[in-house]
Order: sequence, then C-alpha cells, then structure tokens
Amino acid sequence: MSIRIRTLASGSEANVLLAEFDGFRLLIDAGLPGRTILQMFAEEEIDQESVQGLLLTHEHIDHCKGLPQLLKNTSFPVYATRGTFEGLSRHAFFARLPKERFHLFRAGESFRVGDVEVRSLPVSHDTREPVAYRLDTGDFSFAEVTDLGCFDAALAESLAGVNALLLEANHNRRMLESGPYPYPLKKRIDGPEGHLSNEDAGRLLAQLVHPGLTQVLLGHLSKINNVPELALSTVENAVRGVPGGEEVRLAAAPPLGFSEPLAF
Repeated sequence: MSIRIRTLASGSEANVLLAEFDGFRLLIDAGLPGRTILQMFAEEEIDQESVQGLLLTHEHIDHCKGLPQLLKNTSFPVYATRGTFEGLSRHAFFARLPKERFHLFRAGESFRVGDVEVRSLPVSHDTREPVAYRLDTGDFSFAEVTDLGCFDAALAESLAGVNALLLEANHNRRMLESGPYPYPLKKRIDGPEGHLSNEDAGRLLAQLVHPGLTQVLLGHLSKINNVPELALSTVENAVRGVPGGEEVRLAAAPPLGFSEPLAF
C-alpha cells in the first residue's frame, strides 16, 4: 500500500491534513474555507469522492472553519468527540451543519474508517474534549499530535511504534516571552492547556524514537512566536542524542499550501 500524508495548512490561522492510502483518503481538520480546500483538491486532481471521512480534533475555528462549505459540497462523514460537537454549537454556522453527517465518540475510543483503524488520543487543550489521532493500517502507523499544552506518559505510550508523525512545535519560549502578545495570552499558550513549545516537542519526540520512525513533520508553528529554523534545530538537537535519532527526517509544515509529503 502506498501512503502519502500532507498538510494543506498548518499554523495559528488554519489547519488541514490529508492522508492518502492507495486512493482512499482521510482529512484531519478543516481550518481553511471549504471552497479553498476543494480548490486545492482540484489543482492536485484529487477526487473529493475518494475522501472517506473528516476527523475533527477540536472546535477552535482554525480547525473547523471550512465545515459548512465542505459539508454542503461533499458527502463524507465527520468524526468528532461529543465534547467537540457540543463546542461547535457555539459557532454561528452550527445551525447550518447537517447533524446527521456526524459520527460521535468519546476521547480514547477507536473506530474504523475503511481500511484504517483510527484511535483517538485524549490531549490537554482548552476545549471541551480535544483529541489527537493515530491511524493504523496494520503495516503502517501515523499520528497527528497538535494543540496540546503538555504531554504525559500515557500519551507517549499511545504513540509508541508510529512510523510517521505530525507533531506540534508551536513556539519558541524566548520569542513568546518577549513578543507582543498580552500576558494572559502568553500564559495560556505556554500553559498546560495551550500549545507545545519547541523544547517540549523535542522532549516528546525523543521518547518516541525507534527504528521504524523515519519521518516527522513539525506543525502548528506560530507565525509570531516561532520560525521554522528554530523549531527544526531545537527538535533536532533533542533527538540526535537518542540512539536512532539521526535516522529521523525532520521537516516543517508551511502555514499554507501543501507540505512536503510523508511518503511510504
């Protein structure tokens, strides 16, 4: 089975990921306008009918902005935790969403979408029931882990054995501390329900290194409090001292546009 994973957007303003498995496709989040996502599909000659589901991580607008237009113009189901679905009700567009398209579950539960086993992983973020996702085919495992302020042994254990990873490296702490954000926002970003710093991303990745982990895409970089070079060097320094860490290929996802693919 050929596998290709790319972000369409990854950052403070919008987040969308596309996972492709021999023509079978899954989306994770829809933070771009729906028409933009569909236009990007058309430019890449991606058949929207091949998308078998959209997995939502949480209800923040940079992860769900495109829902109304996408659901109007496609037929695939949306998978979300019950807490995320409740959180969506606070958005003005919620009334226009076809509720019958949603498949609801609790954080920590697993389910299948086509040939892919989807495992939802509880994370710490300031929303109602946020999750990361692990996708397994039997021969390959990928995880999307963004929008979490901290990690614990349980999350690291849930990620053990992945072959590829989209991992949040949101901010450089010095840039955040000296930057223009008001103090309460700085506290929220660097707090236990905020976002992973470059340093914390490196610490988590160092625990996950194993011979089968070969490709990691750093995502959700802040355009104010980070730069790709800092994120990459910080995480690289953290994993290079771990046996096998030098074999992990690191790249940073752009804020907009298709990323370098994780391809297997």
